[in-house]
Amino acid sequence: MIIVGIKDAKITKDIFNLKLPFQILNADLIATKKHIIHAINQAKSKKPITNSFWMEILVRASAQRQISNAIKIIGVKSDEMKKSNICIVCENEEILNKLLNIVGGEVDDSVLELTQSKIENIKRIYNIKGLDDNNEDDLIKRVCEKISIIEVM
Repeated sequence: MIIVGIKDAKITKDIFNLKLPFQILNADLIATKKHIIHAINQAKSKKPITNSFWMEILVRASAQRQISNAIKIIGVKSDEMKKSNICIVCENEEILNKLLNIVGGEVDDSVLELTQSKIENIKRIYNIKGLDDNNEDDLIKRVCEKISIIEVM
């Protein structure tokens, strides 16, 4: 499984019509690769919420049970005029290269790392309170907890 950050990608509607096994997430709301690895592990090991493993990653990473809510929270939007930081999850290099040819941008895993503005947005989106802004490890743990508890919702 490949997890990679892409800086300055352009998302067009074409990407959503591909019949390839992949998922694209909004990197600005990713709490490091650990967040995505946990979502993938949950998608593999828990009872599915969706009919697609790749959609399951989106749902799990968003800590939502509804696909529409997951897309609103952590999905990417097509906007040819805007460059975005994204996270691509796919099976292999061949698929990754096909996706990179469409979205452009630059492979840069630093877009998956936490910054102060990302921390604030992640806390807001995932409704995380009572956390020291400087404790990145605790934030990652709390996001992973949110992903895990959707099983009991």
